[in-house]
Amino acid sequence: MQVQVSVEGANDRENEAELRSLHGWLKSDRQTMRLAAPQLEAVGPPVPGAQGSVIDVLSLVLGSAFNAASLALSLISWRATRPQQSILTVRRPDGTAVEINTGSLEEARALLERLGLE
Repeated sequence: MQVQVSVEGANDRENEAELRSLHGWLKSDRQTMRLAAPQLEAVGPPVPGAQGSVIDVLSLVLGSAFNAASLALSLISWRATRPQQSILTVRRPDGTAVEINTGSLEEARALLERLGLE
């Protein structure tokens, strides 16, 4: 199953920087890079005056080797390293979405439950 992670912060530039940071964090783990294949994507329309599209989502593939539990742990661990705690949204193709605001265990459980992978 493919999921997309987006960041809600102060502005598009900061959101893109946070997604790039998360992408780098996930790529630093060889197993995550190989199994989840994280990719940065621009899904929204280009911003007027910008030199290209703004990166607005990080796509990952979840399966038996890299599952929702691995994703939850990775997201919460990465978020704990950030000086500014942006809101993360994990979305399935069917529109089911989970927000991570605090990085608590309850949010990790909600992520697992809402993605139907507990």
